Amino acid sequence: MKYTTPADRLQQWHGENWHTAKGRLVRDVLYSVDSGLVTTVSFLAGISLSLARRDALLAAVAIQVVAGTLAIFFSSYSSTRAQKLFYENQIERERREIEADPRKETAEIRVVFRELGFSRAEQDLAVRRISANRDRWLRFMVQEEIGISPTSIDNPWEIGLVSAGAFLLGAVPAVLPFLVLPSVTTALPVSAAVVLVFLFGIGIVSTRVTKAHWLSGGLETLLFGALACGAGFLLGRVALRYLG
Repeated sequence: MKYTTPADRLQQWHGENWHTAKGRLVRDVLYSVDSGLVTTVSFLAGISLSLARRDALLAAVAIQVVAGTLAIFFSSYSSTRAQKLFYENQIERERREIEADPRKETAEIRVVFRELGFSRAEQDLAVRRISANRDRWLRFMVQEEIGISPTSIDNPWEIGLVSAGAFLLGAVPAVLPFLVLPSVTTALPVSAAVVLVFLFGIGIVSTRVTKAHWLSGGLETLLFGALACGAGFLLGRVALRYLG
């Protein structure tokens, strides 16, 4: 019989992807695309006040996008790798405890089922069934005692590369008007409008996994993105006034 993880059962019984590996990847992609949109247009809004020349502005934005892409790759990779190592160390510790003190570990199985309301005879049966197979025993202890599911362990390279690619993809709508339109003053409002539309769209897409209402999801993402863009523009004006 094929072993199914809690995430597998969540998907099979409720059609829920959010807590699965696929769901977490969707979450990371949406976050990174949103970050690429907001940080790039905020940077553009701030720096366009001091750089009227289109070529100089595009060079500065290119540096910002590359730096942001690398930053989100390394941060995503490092955090996912740290989590992976932590989970693996916890699983290995539990494996050693089963080998070194099986009586203590079987007592812990009994506690889990007692707290669920099982009788003493039912607890005995559960202990015998679970401890009869070491792999099954380890899976049970890892999930019930530590709270780690096998599908919680993500690949650091996958998360890092996907997040960096999504950030880079998110920067494109913000930069595109500056590549197409000849004037910086014309391109900036167009870029802001395009980004706001994309933010609203990202909010709608995110509701497919969050199960929130599409309009509230879209408006929430739009609002936070607009505030971030506005903050970048205001900081640019302050910097231009006092440092220029």
